[in-house]
Amino acid sequence: MLDSEKFPSLSTIYRSKPYFPARIHTNQDLKLAVFISELSLKEPNLRMIGKTMLKWAQEHECSLILSAAGLPVEDSETMADTDLLAVGSTANALKKIQNAGIKMLEHGAISGIPSVLLNEGRLANLDVIVFLVKVLKDFPDFRAAAIVSEAMGKFAPSCQCDVKSLITEAEKVEKRLRKIQKESKPLTEAMYG
Repeated sequence: MLDSEKFPSLSTIYRSKPYFPARIHTNQDLKLAVFISELSLKEPNLRMIGKTMLKWAQEHECSLILSAAGLPVEDSETMADTDLLAVGSTANALKKIQNAGIKMLEHGAISGIPSVLLNEGRLANLDVIVFLVKVLKDFPDFRAAAIVSEAMGKFAPSCQCDVKSLITEAEKVEKRLRKIQKESKPLTEAMYG
């Protein structure tokens, strides 16, 4: 569990049991740690959280830190050409991205905890890789989750998973969104046309 006085009061319920909304799951055999959070946090807490994560990683001698950030898009039509991009904090991280065959972000900006991980990782010479993927704005995006999961599996083979169910769910959500967009367009045009 992870907790702070700066976190909002929130309990995540799973199978009728309460859990802290921010947690670290570790597997010693796989030499893998995963930070999970259901919190929606804002500045100035993001810098403190990112630095705390890096400090934990250093103390536990982690050799690679993986994170992800979404590139919000408005509609599911632009999701068909979903590209995965990545950026790394060190020359070694950039080489790992290149060896994995993932396109690198050449110009842009990243915000939030991933930005703290990248910047502070660069200063401390820690390998940090952040994946960037298009996500549907204001909707759970299973396709983006599947794309990031597959990419992470290239760097941490012990955590590979079957993403077929995420893709199936993504197709269902996208189909529903297209239907809603199609049905709401005449109403919007009538109201504002």
